[in-house]
Amino acid sequence: MSEQRQTIDEQAAEWILRLHEDDFSETLRLEFECWKQQSPKHAAAALRMQDVINRLQAFREHSAPAKAALNAAFNRRKPATQRKQHLRALLIASCLALPIALIMKSPYPEQWTADISTGPTDWETRRLADNSTITLNGTSAVNVHFDGRERRIELLQGEVLIDVAHDSARPFLVQTAQGSMRALGTRFVVKRQGDTTVLSMLQSRVAAQSVNEQQTLEVDAGSRALIRRDSVELSGTVSAASINQAWERHQLVVENEPLPQVLDEISRHRRGHLQFDRTALASLRVSAVLPLDDTDRALQLIAETLPVQIKTYTPWLLVISHLQPPKK
Repeated sequence: MSEQRQTIDEQAAEWILRLHEDDFSETLRLEFECWKQQSPKHAAAALRMQDVINRLQAFREHSAPAKAALNAAFNRRKPATQRKQHLRALLIASCLALPIALIMKSPYPEQWTADISTGPTDWETRRLADNSTITLNGTSAVNVHFDGRERRIELLQGEVLIDVAHDSARPFLVQTAQGSMRALGTRFVVKRQGDTTVLSMLQSRVAAQSVNEQQTLEVDAGSRALIRRDSVELSGTVSAASINQAWERHQLVVENEPLPQVLDEISRHRRGHLQFDRTALASLRVSAVLPLDDTDRALQLIAETLPVQIKTYTPWLLVISHLQPPKK
């Protein structure tokens, strides 16, 4: 988007917001009409902004998840300036070609109907009926299935830390789209990462099985395994103390990880959208301890150590690009 169009869109957003305040006047409306008539670009920007308002209101009325996401923008009980800032950010982000659905929906609809779920900035610990505990970090969701024969957790998205209470009569299972993990008394972390489930063992052991049931592997404490639909393989070691501390402090600890993978994790813990070219950033590696409760600070730490540039267009849209060295 050109700088001129962005300026016009910002002006249009301000006009639309002023006209949606309770105390707008006929004089203000006439001033807005004069502004629209300054050029076709002004009229087009106003039309785009009003269309966004209409769609936001429609989402708010007909979708419970969207309504929750939009409360910050439309809630009249909040201070007018704060409400206006939230809605202005939504308008500008939408007219930057960011899809409306991206702003108002989780990318994983399963979260809406999950038994337990968290938002981008949430961490939640639950004690289950058998006295096991699970902790979900940002943008995570699970279903819980307990009966007289088994205890089963279905991880729909995100990541979960599980501390299993011993029950010799009922095995404890964790299920994902890629496979399942069976434990009797243990502590471990399961993460959905694209088409792979990552299992990090902290205590005891788990039998991990691919979803096609062709491969089963026992994973001991201190080991990491990658579970795919047709395979299970070990992938290095983990430090239980380091992982426990990271969950306690809400940190992301990475060692020589590809930058796009790290950005995926940061994105899961912040509202809005991180836009970046995975191919262009693939060669950059990250070793750091990053605060997931302050993702702006996490991104700043990355920018201080790697040749990347972070541009903030709105609170809902950040663009991260690879800084190329100057040509000699």
